[in-house]
Formats: sequence, C-alpha cells, structure tokens
Amino acid sequence: MAGTTRRAVLKALGVVGIGSGAAYGALQMEPSESAVNGSNETRTTTTAGRTRTNAATTPTPSTWRLGATGQSQLSSSVGGFAEGSVRPDGRYAAVGTRFSGTGSYLVDLEDPSAPELVHHFPADDGVRCLDVKFGPKKGLYCRSNHPAGDSGVQIVDYGFAEGTPESPQVIGELNASGTHNLFVRSNESVVYAVNYGDDPDIGGIDVWDVSDPRSPQQHGTAGPPGLAHDVVYDAKRELLHCAYMGEMADGYVLLDASDPLKPNQAGHFDYDKHPSYANSEVGEEAFGNCHYALPDPRRDLVVVGDERSYGTPGGKHVFDIGWRDGSIENPIPIGFTVSPNAEHMESGDDGTDDQTERFDWTGHQFDIVPRGDATLVVSGDWHEGTVLYDITDPTDPHPIDSHRTDAPAVPNPAEDLQVFGDPPMAYSATYNEERGFALTSDLFTGIYTYKIDGVADTETAASTTESD
Repeated sequence: MAGTTRRAVLKALGVVGIGSGAAYGALQMEPSESAVNGSNETRTTTTAGRTRTNAATTPTPSTWRLGATGQSQLSSSVGGFAEGSVRPDGRYAAVGTRFSGTGSYLVDLEDPSAPELVHHFPADDGVRCLDVKFGPKKGLYCRSNHPAGDSGVQIVDYGFAEGTPESPQVIGELNASGTHNLFVRSNESVVYAVNYGDDPDIGGIDVWDVSDPRSPQQHGTAGPPGLAHDVVYDAKRELLHCAYMGEMADGYVLLDASDPLKPNQAGHFDYDKHPSYANSEVGEEAFGNCHYALPDPRRDLVVVGDERSYGTPGGKHVFDIGWRDGSIENPIPIGFTVSPNAEHMESGDDGTDDQTERFDWTGHQFDIVPRGDATLVVSGDWHEGTVLYDITDPTDPHPIDSHRTDAPAVPNPAEDLQVFGDPPMAYSATYNEERGFALTSDLFTGIYTYKIDGVADTETAASTTESD
C-alpha cells in the first residue's frame, strides 16, 4: 500500500466507533429548519465551485500571512494533543490531551521557534484533560477532567508552592461533574466550568471561588439549564460569552458577570429559531452546535463558531453586540464564513461504520488577532490545519491563509486517535499579543508556532469598519 494514507486504509477497512471521548460537543443533530431571521441582507457568490453566502461579493484584499516558526511532538509517542493555552506573558504554554490518562504538558516558549517540553503530567486512567488554562495565581494552571467522577477540574502547581515546572503537583480539585471546558478569571480568583448537565433546574455553568486554590468552594451555577459547551470571560464588558447546544438551550448566550460569583443572563441568540445546517448547503449561513464564542477585544463584536461532526460543516459567525444595530440583549449575526476547502463530510451520516472524515471541514477552537487596522482570526480547523481569517470588515469574514499541520505524526498513535484518519487534524489555535506569536495544537503531530506578518489594505478596511 505504498503511498496510501491511513485515512484511505481506515475507510477501506470500515473502522467502527470513535470512542466515548472522541466527539464531545459535536454529535448533536440540529432540528428542522425554522423561520429565517431576515434581519441582515446578504449576497450569494460562488467560490471554487461552492455556493458561499456573505455580505460582500469581493473579499477585502489582505497581505497578512501565517509564518510557521517552530514545531514539536513534545516527546509523545501516542499523540492526542488537545487545547493549547499560552500564559499572558508568553513564556509558557500548557497543552491538554484528548485520550485517557495522557494528562497535560507544560512547554517553555522562551524561544517560540524552538518549543521545549518542561513536563508531561499524566492523569488517572479514564480521564481526559481536554482543556487547560493558566491561573488563578502565578505558578498554577487548571486542567479539565472529562469524565472524572467527582473531580471536574484539577489545579496544577508548577511553581506556586511545592510544585516546580519540572515536578508539578495537584494542589486542589473542583469536585464537580466531569468538565469539558473552563475559564479562569484570575483577577477575581474565580473559575467558570461547563458541567454538561441535563437537569432542567440547574444552570449549565459551575461557578467556583478559588481564592484558596487548595480548597475551592462552589458558588452555585449560572446560565440557563442545558448542555453548555464553552465559556469565555470578557473583561471589557464584564460578560460571559457562552456556547450552548442541545434541547434545553441551543445557541449563543451572554451572562452579566459584573458580580463574579453571580452571573445573570443578559442575552441569547436562539439557534432553534434560525436555519439549520441540516437543511443548508455548504457555505450558506446556518446555525447549529454552537461551540465557542469569543469577543473582539476592540469592537463590539463576537465571533461564534459552530462545530459539526458530519454532513454540512459548521462555520464561523460574526455577531454585532453594539457595533451597529445589535446589542447585548439582542445579538445580531452580520457575517459568516466557512473554512477554505469546506465540503460535505460524508462519513457518519448514512449509518456506515466509516468515521475518518468526521470533523474534517468544520471549524474548531480559535483566537482573535488584532493587528494594526486589521482584525484577524487564527483557528485550529481540523483537517484544514491552521487557518487565518480576516474579519476587519465584520460583514465579510473570509479565510486568507492556511498552513497544513502535517509534520510527521507521533510514532504510535493511540487507537482512539487513528479513527480520525491522517493529519492535519488541528484542534486549537491561540494568539499571544504580548510577544506576537500564535500556537496551534494538532491531534497527531504536536504543537506549531507562527508569526503573523503583513500589512492589510487599510484604505479598503477603513471604509467598511466602524469603531466603538
């Protein structure tokens, strides 16, 4: 089979199942199409043979590009690299993992072009540390446990007290249900953790006081009941931006977090009331499986990503929450884009055992990159690798560059990993503004670092962009 990819081999063999941890947050199917919003005028264009619905027919020219600078497998033989997080000062990265017991990694980024593994800290068997975030104090990071019995989040000491970067210790635990994603609000010593709950009387986000990291205290829950997938705190507006999926709540939810321990709902864009991907072609704006919401640091805009495991891939929306006609109480979608090579994902939707194309062309975890007059998004978009988008004109977001994260894969990929086929399978991307570099993690091949260089067409951008 010389020259045949693992993806092709697995398709031929009809690999069955993807394991209990392989599709968090992307297995929900959307309901039938309901009423179209109709609040924003759009035009339809055709790009590379696919219909794409956007607010403008010609993308704003941009010369911003990804410049790959470094790569590392972090001495792993099995892979499964998940969320990557960079400490605000840019010195360290923490990287989670997708598979049982693999735990987390700490990486020295003193030279971003040559990442160095500092520690690999395994977890208990059966535990997946999908998300990692630095804080709540210097020398600590939090890692999610899913599923994890009674411990939803562990607080890892790598320099706070007894722990060191080379010899970390678990200093505290948030004893709640298994947690997929979390956010650490360090200045208030608060952790918000999604609880994947199904109780109609309990909010989807757990609220924890971690001012004493050795003895965290829960302060109830926040948000509507239902399956919350991710949560991000917005210091500029004192808001929590939440992504919900499921029957009890589906869509983008905003919470007023001016009281850190008692967030209250402030707005909601209900996906159930808008067109579904199940009834839409690739590139047409649709809604479903709300996966991640991240605010623009300079404008009253929020980028919301949808993730779908098969069928029509999820894209990225730009919401107006005060930029023009929208508000926190009434967020309005004004732009939409899909990944550069998006196409229908055939596997999994027809009852077959083939799983190797799941997630390939849907979006995943991303970060917003403010550069001069331009606003960009860097994203880990599964089989696309790292993708750079231009959202300077929020009504016309579009991809402008990409890099395949397909360096040689780890030598002995975990069995649960092999069902994803072949790299690239980029899980997340994040940007460190302090030092001006981006970091992407790929399930198979490890981490990558980038410089984002270039000069946007500021004359065109300025004519289409409003400031706060």
